[in-house]
Amino acid sequence: MANSKNNIQIYPSKKRIVPNDRLSKVLFNLTEADYQYLIDNQDTIGFVEMNNHKKFGEIVSPLKIDIDGESFSISEPLNQFDSAVISVCISEWLANNKITTPAIIFRGLTGKVGKHDAEPSKDQLAAIFNSVNKLMRLQLTYNMADICEKLNYNGGKPELLVSTLLPSHYIKASTVNGNDATTIYFTAEPPLLKIAKLKNEQLLTYDATLLDVPNQQNTPMNIAVKNYVMQRIQEVKLHRLTPTVTFDDVFKKCRIDNAHGEIKRRARETIIAFMNHLKSQSEITNLEITKKGNSFYSVKFTYSKKPLKLAISN
Repeated sequence: MANSKNNIQIYPSKKRIVPNDRLSKVLFNLTEADYQYLIDNQDTIGFVEMNNHKKFGEIVSPLKIDIDGESFSISEPLNQFDSAVISVCISEWLANNKITTPAIIFRGLTGKVGKHDAEPSKDQLAAIFNSVNKLMRLQLTYNMADICEKLNYNGGKPELLVSTLLPSHYIKASTVNGNDATTIYFTAEPPLLKIAKLKNEQLLTYDATLLDVPNQQNTPMNIAVKNYVMQRIQEVKLHRLTPTVTFDDVFKKCRIDNAHGEIKRRARETIIAFMNHLKSQSEITNLEITKKGNSFYSVKFTYSKKPLKLAISN
């Protein structure tokens, strides 16, 4: 595509939208072995949507992941940083922004939406580009026919999706909000958004600015940790789950469960500081750090429960 110097105005979304169906959770938590098997064999596998449905038992959907383009290789599986990047892009798409930039993605990841002087460092920019390139090239083939029929998703009609996770392209010579920038163009609705919507709107929504913790470094690990913890808190609040975040779960999901103890300590401090920040913003009302023996185990939290809406007929 030819370079463009047209000045583009973008008003980034302050609302974060996160797909929260089983597929979105599993994709970003594949083990290295499972991911490599899928890529190397280019094989369709049976993806377990549900284990113990009261009527149908196990519900399985055919799933395939491969790389769109022979000249590109992806050695590492998708992770929670990638999950955060795709949810920022989904949020922009839903805000009717079909164009974004790495700086806007950075502000979405860190909660600095609207702070035009917040620019990613060299390492942060590299992490964002690495993620965008992965998401642009990993192609998903997902057959929802069985689950649509059995659970009446999509009105019971079958759906087969074949798409890269982030349908897009980018150019490196544009002007956005008056500044030179790489411009990322979204070319179609991200498939994970479409899938979550078809599954009865399995989406989480929160104010992205809550991710902006004062005086906290936004390393790729801290970004992944904060975004995952926020997703868990929103899931707890939406579905009235046990209000606890365990450190081991965060470490596992952010792929640091086998890391050096110092890395885990820093991640634990990030979690606690983030949740204290959420308390100061009234997103949660209190928190308690628990131990098992001498080891830190979890953060229990409370929150203000909104009354359930009841359908009352006259």
